[in-house]
Amino acid sequence: MSQPKLRLREVRKEFAHRGDTFVALADATLDVRPGELLAVVGPSGCGKSTLLDLLGGLTTPSSGEILLDGRPVTGPGLDRGIVFQQYALLPWRTAQGNVELGLEAKGLPRAERRETARRFLDLVGLGGFADRYPHELSGGMKQRVAIARSLAFEPDVLLMDEPFAALDAQTRESLQDELLRIWRATGATIVFITHGIDEAVYLGQRVAVMTSRPGRIKAVVDVDLDVSAPDVRSTDAFGAYRHRIWSLLQDEVVRAQQHELAPREDLAHV
Repeated sequence: MSQPKLRLREVRKEFAHRGDTFVALADATLDVRPGELLAVVGPSGCGKSTLLDLLGGLTTPSSGEILLDGRPVTGPGLDRGIVFQQYALLPWRTAQGNVELGLEAKGLPRAERRETARRFLDLVGLGGFADRYPHELSGGMKQRVAIARSLAFEPDVLLMDEPFAALDAQTRESLQDELLRIWRATGATIVFITHGIDEAVYLGQRVAVMTSRPGRIKAVVDVDLDVSAPDVRSTDAFGAYRHRIWSLLQDEVVRAQQHELAPREDLAHV
């Protein structure tokens, strides 16, 4: 078996809060395989975003280790791209200018930056919008630009923190299909954080289920679906995966609510 692309071993993350210690993650252990799309679900407040920040090197673990290709993650790097729920586009730059941002950090010459940015805008279906500014783009188009920007510098791993959560249902499903197409075209390793079980089952080759706070990896479910099949979300197989993951999550959602870590409506969204 090949070495994991990403490896978390007994990762703990604590924060100081009003003189007390707040434990966001405790003994989180997980392997991410090279080239896989791994979805991560869990109740609100369980540490999903903290997990992604740790993988991105935006914060450091209190204990435990995080390895990328066997090397410790000690900070941010161009070997990892991050796509947040908020598009984080620079409003004074065009779509192409935003995509070129990471390429500038790599020191690519202007002509090469321009060609690469155009290629990745084409990849996300925005070839005709290179000169548009963020305020001229829809929410779904802005998120496509953010994805293109993260992919353009060809990171080893793409980390996505609920990137489609703010979009309407139709746009969200469209971008889910786009992400699968891009993933197959690029062979990238993707870790996708989501609240939605349906989204996790549709996108993930595997789905990691987290406990309520402090977050741990409760289970990892292998998903074997042909998502190119017509109306796959209505099939018995899809429903069976959804039920299995919901069963793993149900107690965690209740526990999170009891600790006032999640609003009641989360039962409708996890």
